[in-house]
Amino acid sequence: MSTSPIVIILQTWERTEYALATIAAARRNLVYDGPLVWFVTDDGSRREHLDAVMTALGDASVAGLHSAREGYGACANAAWWAACQVSHLTLWLEDDWALRGPLDLRPWAALLEGRADIGMVRSGHLNEFMRGTTTAHEGRMYWKLDHVSAHPGTPIFTGHPSLRHIRYRDAYGEYPVMLPPGETELHYNLAYERLPGPAIVWPCDLGIWGAWDHIGGVKTENWQVAP
Repeated sequence: MSTSPIVIILQTWERTEYALATIAAARRNLVYDGPLVWFVTDDGSRREHLDAVMTALGDASVAGLHSAREGYGACANAAWWAACQVSHLTLWLEDDWALRGPLDLRPWAALLEGRADIGMVRSGHLNEFMRGTTTAHEGRMYWKLDHVSAHPGTPIFTGHPSLRHIRYRDAYGEYPVMLPPGETELHYNLAYERLPGPAIVWPCDLGIWGAWDHIGGVKTENWQVAP
């Protein structure tokens, strides 16, 4: 099993109640043998929001905070570059995804460190249009997702929670900038559709709804589009 650090990238903006629930559930339920380090990337929230988030992290290890009114994609890119100075493994969380129970990251980290053909373990919600083939690693089964879904316009990559290896960014590049969050993800998904590179996988034992509850009612589309 891997003991490399995992940097938890928390993407947030103003949704304080959701962010605190996301942090509490992650701190309570994530299982890992190595260090879990947080990095907060924020699209220029009020000081009150940032103070609440940092207080909720308490005695957790924190690698840094990026807070600037520059848009979803630019904030994500800044966090990814900062996180890769700490580790090649990053767990991505928007501030309204709460773990509903214990989640063992050890097999996923071992998979990403042991398989150069895989760049991401996706763990949010699955949809019926995804296609793939099964693959195994250390006794666990995964769906290795095709680069194109069975329904045009249905993305394989999304902003749902995922554990990523830096090889994913190396292969597909950075997030596009100057776009609303949803469009940012759709455009970034095009890189996965069009370029050869490491696969996104889905753990077969997660079930269609994944490991997380989507608790938000305030859409990320309210985030800044551009500075």
